[in-house]
Amino acid sequence: MRNIEIKAVIRDIEHTISKATELSDTAQTEIKQHDIFFKTKEGRLKLRKFKDGTAELILYKRPDVSGPKLSTYDKVSLNSDIVESIGSILTQSNGILGVVKKTRLLFIAGQTRIHIDKVDGLGNFIELEVVLKEDQDIITGQKIADDLMQTLFIKKDDLIAEAYIDLLKSKT
Repeated sequence: MRNIEIKAVIRDIEHTISKATELSDTAQTEIKQHDIFFKTKEGRLKLRKFKDGTAELILYKRPDVSGPKLSTYDKVSLNSDIVESIGSILTQSNGILGVVKKTRLLFIAGQTRIHIDKVDGLGNFIELEVVLKEDQDIITGQKIADDLMQTLFIKKDDLIAEAYIDLLKSKT
């Protein structure tokens, strides 16, 4: 699967939530996420645990550059009865890189997922994920992301290149 992503620091969370609500085709959804990142040779591998005991195992690759960028990923949903076993196997085989805990507000605007994240130990961020259709090229996705950045008043100076796990690790 492919998407175009941007991530930025939020300066005014209430204003950002208000703008995302205006743009959204659906009501906002609040999701508590507990991401365990595992060491890997290429990309990032995380086990994303949810409050109900289920999880997703996600492998993604994207460059660490600010602004709209291509991200490719594979994701599998896990039932609650195997989450701990999968986590244990990955911990033993790969080792843990770190943990990210966040509360995410999810909005859907067309083919874009708007995430407003409150990340423990880091602060407030916005992510845009333009989910590319099979026949869409990267330039089309970047244009959608650029347009949404303007609508949401995301400034170039607020863009960040790193994943949350990298930002947390750089603080220690």
